[in-house]
Amino acid sequence: MPSLPRLLAGAVLLSAAALSAAPSAAPAHAASGAATGTASRATSGTVPENTSHATAGVVGGAVTGTAPACKAGSGPKLAGRDLTRTRLPADLSCADLRRAKLDGVTVRSVLTGADLRGASLRGAHLQYAGLAGADLREADLSEAEMAYADLRGADLRKAVLDDSSPYYAHFEEADLSGATMVRAKTYSAQFDDAKLVGVDLSDADAYGADLRRADLSDVRAVRTRLYGATLIKTVFRDADLTGAQMYQATMDGAVFRGAALGGADLREARGADLTGSTGVPKDLPAPDPSCEPGSGQKYAGWDLTRVADFPDDLSCADLTGAKLDGVDLSGVRLDRAILRDVSATGATLRYAKDADLRGARLERASFGSAELMRANLSGARLERATFGSADLTQADLSGARLRGAEFTSAELAGADLSKADLSGASFASAELAGTKLGGADLRDARFSSATGERADFTGARMDRADLSSGSFPGAVFRRAVLTDAQMHHTELRGATFEDADVTGAATGRARNADLTGSSSRMPLGWRIFLSVAGLIALWILSIVVGRKLRRRKTTRREAAERASLMEKVRRSQEENVTRLGEEIDRLDAEGGGKADWQRALDCYDEAKEALAAARDLDEIKAVDVIVARGRDALRGRPAK
Repeated sequence: MPSLPRLLAGAVLLSAAALSAAPSAAPAHAASGAATGTASRATSGTVPENTSHATAGVVGGAVTGTAPACKAGSGPKLAGRDLTRTRLPADLSCADLRRAKLDGVTVRSVLTGADLRGASLRGAHLQYAGLAGADLREADLSEAEMAYADLRGADLRKAVLDDSSPYYAHFEEADLSGATMVRAKTYSAQFDDAKLVGVDLSDADAYGADLRRADLSDVRAVRTRLYGATLIKTVFRDADLTGAQMYQATMDGAVFRGAALGGADLREARGADLTGSTGVPKDLPAPDPSCEPGSGQKYAGWDLTRVADFPDDLSCADLTGAKLDGVDLSGVRLDRAILRDVSATGATLRYAKDADLRGARLERASFGSAELMRANLSGARLERATFGSADLTQADLSGARLRGAEFTSAELAGADLSKADLSGASFASAELAGTKLGGADLRDARFSSATGERADFTGARMDRADLSSGSFPGAVFRRAVLTDAQMHHTELRGATFEDADVTGAATGRARNADLTGSSSRMPLGWRIFLSVAGLIALWILSIVVGRKLRRRKTTRREAAERASLMEKVRRSQEENVTRLGEEIDRLDAEGGGKADWQRALDCYDEAKEALAAARDLDEIKAVDVIVARGRDALRGRPAK
């Protein structure tokens, strides 16, 4: 449906056409022509009329044109001419105006199919000009007034249109590749199927323009105003759209692969699919309230630490593994977003209902007053994170590492913190109704003034935990370790302590405490004393036993040595006795006359008996004496 400005423009054009056709307009036209003719005669003269070519006109308020029947450049030969003070004919279709100078000229001539390559048209007045199919390559059209001009199918490659005003102009199927249009006013212009590859549109006003199916690959459109534009199936491949204003634009089927969208404004844009783009827009279309997690913007694995301005709503975005360390996201809605395994140390988050933050690194992150209802933070690293006054109703923090975390005045009703590391955490004045803390490490945790009706602490480690002034009616402390826990003025009506260890727990001032089924071991001080005493006794005993063992070992070694020596000496004496017997036999055979045979034989027998009966070295050595007496008897020596 045509816009109101275009309807008004059509009405103006029809009126202008009617006035120019009326007889009363002839004198003014003649006067103007005379003035122009005088000026032209004083300079370059007039250019002959050329009426053999196609023309362009205005029909129903829209610029229309026909393809030239002539060959480009076959018309009037005005190449290189200075036509700034020349009266131009009404029809310059297919004229050769290469490198012609037309700066500041008001052009009313039809220039359909004209060759204007390299021509200078700086500041020229080309309103409603018929330039369909014209060749304007490398032409200078900077500051030219081109409202409603017809440039359909024109070739404007590498043309300069900086600060020009082609608003409401027609560029359908034109080729503007490599042209510069810095600060150009192209609002509401028609660029259907046009080619604008590599065009510089920085700071241009292109709002309301129709760029459907146009190719803007590699275009530079920094801070360009494209709001309300029609961008259906427009190609922005590798384009630089940094800071571009594209809100309320229609983008169905547009391609943004490789396009830089950092700081761009896409509020209320329709049909935007930014797949493959880079950079984070300042504003995005509001996600569908019923969007599925991960179906929004795709920033998985991105480093977003340098993004200065985030969009207000990233609900359902996929930020898996993204880097957000130190980033302030307090004004960004991340409901149902996927933030698994993100690195967000020291980051600030406030809106993340139903978000998936499993395995995220969020050490020292700030969640003050955050909306984290039903958020999944299981297995996340949240050491020293702050959740003051945050709403974590039914959130899943099971297995999370929350050492030293702060939950002051937080809402944790129905939350799951089972098996989480919460040592040293603070739950002062927190709401823990129905919270699951089974198997959690709550050593040195502080629950002062907290309320935890029906909270489940089954199997939790709560050594030195402080529950003073808290209220835990109906809470379950089954198998919990409450060694040296503080329960001064704690309300424990209906609480269960079955198989709980309450050794050293200060429960004397607890209200309505029933510790039935719990157990209390020896106080820690006595256990330490007895342990130390036992260690000392064990040390002394080990010394005594060690000495005994060393002594026994020495004795055994010495006995073994003696046995070895005895065996050696015994064998030596056995050999000695055997030799004595051999000597007696030899001398007997030789007939020794001096030998005292009876005494020698008696000594031999005595030596064998003594050796067999010997039990120590002395007894064995005594055999030597007996053998010596036997030898003396063989030699006839008298007995000693």
